[in-house]
Amino acid sequence: MSEDDGRLLVANGERVHVSVATGGDIAPYREAMTRSASRIGRWNPVNPDDLVHHLAAQSATHRTFLIRAKDAARVTGDEAGLVGCVNVTNVVHGRFMSATMGYNAFDPYVGTGLFREGMALVVGIVLRQAPQGMGLHRLEANVRIGNDTSAGLLRSLGFRRERTMRRMLWLADGLGGRSAWFDHDSFAVTREEWPAAPHAANDLPTGVIVCGSGTPAAAAFAVARELGGVALADVPFDAALTTARYAAAPVVWLAGDDAEAAHDALLRAGATVARGDDIVASISGNPSDVTRAALRLRPRLV
Repeated sequence: MSEDDGRLLVANGERVHVSVATGGDIAPYREAMTRSASRIGRWNPVNPDDLVHHLAAQSATHRTFLIRAKDAARVTGDEAGLVGCVNVTNVVHGRFMSATMGYNAFDPYVGTGLFREGMALVVGIVLRQAPQGMGLHRLEANVRIGNDTSAGLLRSLGFRRERTMRRMLWLADGLGGRSAWFDHDSFAVTREEWPAAPHAANDLPTGVIVCGSGTPAAAAFAVARELGGVALADVPFDAALTTARYAAAPVVWLAGDDAEAAHDALLRAGATVARGDDIVASISGNPSDVTRAALRLRPRLV
């Protein structure tokens, strides 16, 4: 058996079974994709024959998993029992050890929880050590903004929302058939986090920047945007601390003439505090200054 044939990449759940697709799945896949086309087509391209292309690409860097219902023939009369498919592609080994996951759920199983169960099994295979797994460290999935069902599925599995990627994919809009560049949210999970708690920490800000008196608030806001953080101006220290706790921000950065008093007050309250007045004071309004200041500040926010 070659290491790339995928026969060891299997998993059994309570109600579903997961395995790598084979040539015998082409016809059932075509039927499942066709009957689900109107729903899938709202968000993803629909090609009932694309399993042929995926099978031709099967290797250690491209896997197509099928999720099958164990009792499909008895419950629905569907002999194939295809609940959905999951493509694990863009696999990069070396120091990255990461891949991208794309997926579709098939009718009539949508809403039964079977696809979610199968997705969890696939993620386990991807992050499991070889030869029973793909041996990867990180798995990413990208969801078109507005596809709340897909995003909710990933969040329920414990994937973290990491970032928004602007104009990521050229797709049809699913309604009028017009194509355009669509923004996507990227979600990810790593081996250390798996199995992850449902709705794990989601897109947390890097820090809460508190602008004290004498601080150029516009500069602080610009740096916060660059870092994906939050900036506050002209608020009491206790309000700033509450905001930091609510956002689960790991660091509160203080700047301004009253930084010393605020620093001591927040330390007494248990906050992690980093100073940045020296950095924000260097911003002259040039966008390059903002980027440079953010890069200098970032190590203090870890």
